Amino acid sequence: MIQDFLTRHALELQRSESESRRFGFEVARLLIPAATTYSDEEIIGVLKNSRSALIILRAESTRTTLFAKLKSMVDFESLHADTLVYYCWRTDTIYESDSAAESFAISDCPSWAEVESVLTESFADYKNHYSANSRLASSVTLSGYQEWAASLMREPNALTLVALDRESSRVIGFVLLTIDPAEQLAEIALNAVRPSAQRSGVYSALMREARRRVGSRSDIRSLYISTQSENGAVIGAWQKLGLTPQLTLNTFHLMRRETFGGTDAR
Repeated sequence: MIQDFLTRHALELQRSESESRRFGFEVARLLIPAATTYSDEEIIGVLKNSRSALIILRAESTRTTLFAKLKSMVDFESLHADTLVYYCWRTDTIYESDSAAESFAISDCPSWAEVESVLTESFADYKNHYSANSRLASSVTLSGYQEWAASLMREPNALTLVALDRESSRVIGFVLLTIDPAEQLAEIALNAVRPSAQRSGVYSALMREARRRVGSRSDIRSLYISTQSENGAVIGAWQKLGLTPQLTLNTFHLMRRETFGGTDAR
């Protein structure tokens, strides 16, 4: 989440319970906060002290010397898994959402069941940093998003909006937000529109309603969202809506050689 990079400052390797369970071996994450002065040597020292089989590291794309040093580590094999871009939407001014098209309406979502089928249909073939690593099971991407979304919806500061087809009352799209009043920001953690409902205004209507909701709060100033850098269609839609680039992060998988062997990852 965006708070891991903008508002936190500790250099802390954290065991990922969900990913360790999902893959069947020890997985940890090391997220390097933005605009901090940790040296490459400090970061590599933390990595060397870990006994995890897989470490997922994310850091600003400007840390090129760090990424080069990762590739020369003796105990780990390094793979650049993806580049993630964050965009920001300022919410200081309250904007009313566009009038919904006659074919759908937007409302609050009361339960995980309302969005599960949309997520499953939309993310069945989605590629993320897991997909770049041939050592990881290809089936985990969808289940990972399902588990993450269900968990986020249980959080007290989560907000989920859905687009409902007026004729069938079927959910055709959703947007899931997390809200952090203490840091005056919100993030669209996950969103999707059924393939059959795309290019009908559902996505932009959900985005604008999300902005209107968080913008109506006096304690929120910015709304963030992220995607892989190659997702040009989505980034183009954000730019048309007025979002601006905020942060670019590289994801590296560090695989312990004694666990994975010495075969080069693709």
